[in-house]
Amino acid sequence: MSLFWKESDERGHPSLGTVMRGVVLLAFLLGGWLPSSWANQVWEFVDGEGVTHIGNVPPSAATRGVIWLSRVPPASVVKGKDRGPSALQFPGYDDVKQHLEAAAVAQSLDPAFVIAVAAAESAFNVKAVSRKGALGLMQVMPATAERYGVAARPSSDGEHAAMEPKVNAQIGTRYLADLLRMFDGDKELALAAYNAGEGAVIKYGRRIPPYPETQQYVEKVMRFYRGLLR
Repeated sequence: MSLFWKESDERGHPSLGTVMRGVVLLAFLLGGWLPSSWANQVWEFVDGEGVTHIGNVPPSAATRGVIWLSRVPPASVVKGKDRGPSALQFPGYDDVKQHLEAAAVAQSLDPAFVIAVAAAESAFNVKAVSRKGALGLMQVMPATAERYGVAARPSSDGEHAAMEPKVNAQIGTRYLADLLRMFDGDKELALAAYNAGEGAVIKYGRRIPPYPETQQYVEKVMRFYRGLLR
């Protein structure tokens, strides 16, 4: 059974596949060919319109010419518990681990939870910028950065100050901590708010909004989080 869907989010943060365009790991997998040993894996690719698709079967001829990105192992059920893929499979983790862990400790959060968010948001790509302007490692919006005292500053490369990995980790983690407090420690509601905005969660009675993109985002982060706790 094919499992294809569109990925984006309500506040303009990119999906994992979108931000990984610059980290094409398997560019030689063109034209719908997959080794038989990978037939049961889940894959992501970005089509010509910039839409991210995910599937668990080889692509049809209609996708010929599409560049495949990273392999994402499927979640498996072990003793009744959903065990997801490890967020540590993505390149760049070793470079940002210290920033994510330090930011988590500073906000009294579980480092694994913060790492899972960063994995879902950018796959640890510190240069990721969404089409709507979400920035860096944890894909923070400029307005969110300014809320926590980080405004844009001129630089030789023209980057926003929030693109610096350590600063980005701090901003995203502070926002995540505030959302957890707002929603009484409920991780899934905090994730939904991180993705779609706190207003959307409140609008729908402090529940995950009925947006497929947001629901998929929450599920993805929680799979990564459970994978890190194994």
